[in-house]
Amino acid sequence: MATAYLVSTALMAVLAVAVVAWLMNGRQWYQYAPPARDAAGLPEPADAADGGPIGRLASQPAVQLAAFALLVVAVLVLPVVYISAPGGSQPMVGMAIAVGGGALVVGYLLYGVYAAASGRGHPRSLAVAESATVGGALFLVAIVVRLVM
Repeated sequence: MATAYLVSTALMAVLAVAVVAWLMNGRQWYQYAPPARDAAGLPEPADAADGGPIGRLASQPAVQLAAFALLVVAVLVLPVVYISAPGGSQPMVGMAIAVGGGALVVGYLLYGVYAAASGRGHPRSLAVAESATVGGALFLVAIVVRLVM
């Protein structure tokens, strides 16, 4: 049964590669325009003007430093919580830590793709589409892992 799933996955991967190759060799349907540069020669973010209050707050270095410090503290505290949990609840605590860590990594990856695409001057809609494509690929990887296990 697992062999049939693996063969099906391989055929779908070949089909996906063929579609991507066909799209890459197709007609250019948009032109890339490099982003504007500031005085230091760094690219200006595409969404800097209309980021809203959350975007302006998230772009401040002090807020980024505080968020990173909270993340480091969480990474240091979570193993202590796991070790000190009573024996019967350790599997539950371990699963919660694994799910939380996985959600953090996936969120970081999706936002990173969006930020990289917008930083390269892509419009917001294209940046969201690229991030959604990465999310779909992660979903397919999760399905393959679940089918194999």
